[in-house]
Amino acid sequence: MDVRHLTFRRCSRCGSLFLDRKVADAESRRLYEDERYFANPDFGSPESGGYHGYRDYLADRHHIEAKFAGVLAHVERRVEPGRLLDVGAGPGFMVAAATARGWRACGLDLNRWAVDRARGEGLDVRLAALDQAGLGDASFDCVTMMDLLEHVSEPATLVAEAARIVRTGGALAVLTPDAGSPVSRALGARWPEVQRAPEHMVLFSVAGLAALLARHGFEPVGWHSIGKTSSLATLSADVAPALPAGGAALERAVSALPVADRSVELDPHTKFCLYARRVPAPARPGSGRPSRPPRLAKRAGAVPPEDTVVADLVKLARAHRLSAWMYAQFRTRAQGSVIEVGAGIGTFSRLMLAGGARRIVLVEPEPGSARELERRLGRDQRVTVLCEQLSETAGLASERGRNDFVLCQNVLEHIEHDAGAVRAMAATLRPGGAMTLLVPAHPRLFGSLDRAYGHHRRYSRARVRALLADAGLVVEEIRCFNLLGVLGWCASNLRGSRDIDARALAVYDLALGLWRPLEERLRPAWGLSLLAHARKPEPA
Repeated sequence: MDVRHLTFRRCSRCGSLFLDRKVADAESRRLYEDERYFANPDFGSPESGGYHGYRDYLADRHHIEAKFAGVLAHVERRVEPGRLLDVGAGPGFMVAAATARGWRACGLDLNRWAVDRARGEGLDVRLAALDQAGLGDASFDCVTMMDLLEHVSEPATLVAEAARIVRTGGALAVLTPDAGSPVSRALGARWPEVQRAPEHMVLFSVAGLAALLARHGFEPVGWHSIGKTSSLATLSADVAPALPAGGAALERAVSALPVADRSVELDPHTKFCLYARRVPAPARPGSGRPSRPPRLAKRAGAVPPEDTVVADLVKLARAHRLSAWMYAQFRTRAQGSVIEVGAGIGTFSRLMLAGGARRIVLVEPEPGSARELERRLGRDQRVTVLCEQLSETAGLASERGRNDFVLCQNVLEHIEHDAGAVRAMAATLRPGGAMTLLVPAHPRLFGSLDRAYGHHRRYSRARVRALLADAGLVVEEIRCFNLLGVLGWCASNLRGSRDIDARALAVYDLALGLWRPLEERLRPAWGLSLLAHARKPEPA
């Protein structure tokens, strides 16, 4: 991808973009050395080199600090406020936001003007690079890097240094452009983030950044897209380079409008914030000292690629009779404040919102599905999308005791430590709140489709009952569900299938119109799934 005299190369494995020409440290630092980086009157002018720095960073302070506060709210789901370091702190907006939330926050930056301004406000911001700041090992509970990694020619060095100074169990939050998003790919060389080269040298995809962090001792635990709130005039300047023609005219026209200073929010899903947890380094056998964390490897056949997962969820969503039947099993319970764990692409989320849910938190660990959830439901003020794994010690801490209903369908089988996950879900319920659990039934049915989808197990009634009871829930009902589906599942396993046959699913959904009334009357002792309803007891 060519941008003026420079070329970006895209990684064929993860979709990240890398500038061909290495930019020397001295040349790179000259791009950020004075006030003009944060207040560039020539921003957007071809004569000045294009889109360097910001038109007026300080004018957006209120919106930027609000955005950073949102990032910290996600961090605080996993880490209590303690010592925080913001690398690339600029004039200290993240340090200010963190301090206001109870963190002991400090920052580092290479721009003397920005550091002087932050220190003038009483903020602890130092003029230093991370590897030259003399920081102690494991001395921070959290490190943040907001709009930083894309400016660094060797981001791995920066991440390794962050891993050194973050304690085990501490957090890293990285906000950066998303080179793998559909919008970014569609824009190509017109994407504003590549137009900023050589200021921008590395543009990660979610997968690319997650892999980098994993190689340096961080466990990625969640991510979300992140937009920008600013004035219409500023936003028009930001999007102008993406327009094949008329970008400059658009800027002038918007600037002349009476509402040019009105604040609006824009999220084209071209930036993301990724959260990771510092994990202990494994020891070399017999060495007595830690070794470098191993590169994450995909287990063959264990988890389908993102596109396959989303495609199969779309196929299932088209089985309208099946969706309606499943929704009917918990419709009257899905009221008030709801959590859906494993929300997929929002098939049941939409139904619950239409059925009266006041608020809904959608937890979806698979990045492609989470992105689709954001696209479909992210604009609804009642909806929060969390792309994160669920365990007893991570995720949903801020939801403790707040919710009326938890829905978990066809998710628990993907989680190795399922008991901890059930306890975490149960902890989010208020007294009297309800949980509905749907899991694959009968261990003897385990086959190729289970392996293809990364299932650890299929369930018996006794195991489901024990899991719910261990989480402190009162079991109201456990029964088999969807006997008709057993035939298709067995046939797929005999063929060694690794995905859902759309035509077979269509035939099944048609037959379900006749079958559903029979099963609801007969309540057979066998079925493809087990359906469980439980409730958190009220205080005595």
